[in-house]
Amino acid sequence: MSRTLKIYTGIFIVVIGFLMYLEYTKPKPIIWTPTYSSKDKIPFGTYIAYNELAQLFPEKNKKRIEQSISSYLSFNNRTGSDVFFIINQNSTLSETDTEYLLDFVEQGNDAFIVSNFIPTPILDSLHLKTESSYYILNKDFSNVELSLVNPSFSNPRYKFEKVDQYAYFSEIDSVNSVILGQYHMGTETKTNFIKQKYGEGYFYIQLFPEAYSNYFMLKDKNYMYVVNSLNYINKNTILWEENNKSIHTPPDGILMYIFNNPPLHWAWVILLCSFVLYSLFFGKRTQRIIPIIKPLKNTTVEFTQTIGNLYYNNKEHKDIINKKIKYFLYYVKEHYFMNIEKINTEFSDLLHLKSGVPKEITDKIVSLIQKNQNSDISTEEDLKLINRTIDLFYKNIN
Repeated sequence: MSRTLKIYTGIFIVVIGFLMYLEYTKPKPIIWTPTYSSKDKIPFGTYIAYNELAQLFPEKNKKRIEQSISSYLSFNNRTGSDVFFIINQNSTLSETDTEYLLDFVEQGNDAFIVSNFIPTPILDSLHLKTESSYYILNKDFSNVELSLVNPSFSNPRYKFEKVDQYAYFSEIDSVNSVILGQYHMGTETKTNFIKQKYGEGYFYIQLFPEAYSNYFMLKDKNYMYVVNSLNYINKNTILWEENNKSIHTPPDGILMYIFNNPPLHWAWVILLCSFVLYSLFFGKRTQRIIPIIKPLKNTTVEFTQTIGNLYYNNKEHKDIINKKIKYFLYYVKEHYFMNIEKINTEFSDLLHLKSGVPKEITDKIVSLIQKNQNSDISTEEDLKLINRTIDLFYKNIN
């Protein structure tokens, strides 16, 4: 790597590292989506309210229900000592869930609903009507005060700022309904919290879910509004509904998913920068490819076969026999340290003793060698005979 390339690479690493440092040290953006989930610590989650139930009601049981109301009530006994706590921006319960909830309350249980929008079947069953108002956020219309009418709560007012929507009861059942809380906007007062008997149980309906959010509970003494309103719960088990929540869905698409996740976003940027740098500095080869040179092949065996075939095809049997005898005698000399100048009976006896080959084979070899030495012409049959005899000798060596 050249010195210039090293400098550019170092600058690139420093810049990327600095950008990553800025990205990971900057404050995370605040998510203002109103989910009202007991698992969310964002401003409009209900993590604080849910976890404070244990402090407010140490003698009561609490259970987070992460399935639909109808599914839960279908497989669990309705003891008459339970209260279903439902909080959401818009309580859009299904028709089946609504029927199960009405039946649940009618049998002596309670339902505590906190939402800007109440399902129509519930309103019709309780003979209630609600209306909503929307305001532009400004100094005059964005501030709302809430109060509880029970004298035991000293009737303080809790101030909520930057409210752009609120719902209230326009009609209630004066016989079965009890007003528990109200809105105050200047000189105007509206009912937003009631208790209504239904069958053997009660509905508690509150139309301002923002009051139970993390953001408003941590502001001033607004948490006391939540504490006092929850004191109306007199059942042993609190079933906190967690299934039907408003969920902020990020944009679809792989690239949008990457861009909405900072770590993946930076990984994508680094990948693109790396590709550009590679294209600029390593796009061309700096050295030719070194060809692979195969090692020379050992052709000794092929060469020997070729020479042998040449002699055999030219019918030079005498020369082939002489070479066979020569190689045989060389083998005897190297392995048995024998004198190969005189090929006679004594040579055969000594070869038999040293090699362990039967005497008739050594005698046969000596006889064929002597015959070849005394003859000027050899036939193909002579070649085959001496070849078989020498091979037989090698096979019988001990």
